[in-house]
Amino acid sequence: MLHIIIFLTFCLCFVESQFPRVCTSEAAFRTKTCCPLWKDKSPCGSLSGRGRCRSWTAKESIPQYNDDRLDWPRHYYENTCECFGNYSGYDCGDCRFGHHGEKCARKKIIIRREIRELSLLEQKRLFSYLALAKTTKSQDFVVLSTGDRHHRETYRFVDASLYDVFVWMHYYSMKAVMINSTFIPDKNFAHQGPAFPGWHRLNLLFLERQIQLMTRDEDFAIPYYDWRGDKNCSICTDELLGTNDDQGVINPYSHFSFWKVNHSTVCYVG
Repeated sequence: MLHIIIFLTFCLCFVESQFPRVCTSEAAFRTKTCCPLWKDKSPCGSLSGRGRCRSWTAKESIPQYNDDRLDWPRHYYENTCECFGNYSGYDCGDCRFGHHGEKCARKKIIIRREIRELSLLEQKRLFSYLALAKTTKSQDFVVLSTGDRHHRETYRFVDASLYDVFVWMHYYSMKAVMINSTFIPDKNFAHQGPAFPGWHRLNLLFLERQIQLMTRDEDFAIPYYDWRGDKNCSICTDELLGTNDDQGVINPYSHFSFWKVNHSTVCYVG
């Protein structure tokens, strides 16, 4: 089972968080505004009725909590896009999950299937798409990899693949909570609480949507693994998630054996 954990946590590093590429300019941080222009040349596609640039009223901060994830992303931006109807995305240029088309009016239901029910061709498509996600640079998001979050002049943004952005989002949420400038290792935002199922659902939907956009395959759906009744991991085969040796090293014949940690980032600590 160790190799499944590796599969889910590849490229973990003490990175800070991920940001829309267009909102990482000095002007964006100076004005604390992330309201990118859409194709109609208006912020958040306001001229096309997609959304508006909204100023969010600041809430009273909790003194002992100096964690930038509280009420994300207000620590960095006070003005962000509020999307209307079925529009979504950091610039309201995308559709809500399950909606497609230029005006996001076409609803499409995809069937999520158990991974062992996929045909050989469908399995090959799944793993080829994951490989593409791992090697394709995200055009929309970059990662804040180092720096003091309280001093924007120290920020350094680096490119990351679509899959790496997905993994970093998971790490960012489950990093220990900071209270009184001290990390509390037994507390985090994604695990050990009621947000666990909902947050992870959204995290997987993000990856699924990014793969759909990358491949232009609206029918793509991430499969699930029904482990009920399994005494051992029946998908821990080289045809599926891969096998590993006694030290947890993935078999070279696994689909994921070539996946490497992105060492180009300088890890952020503290």
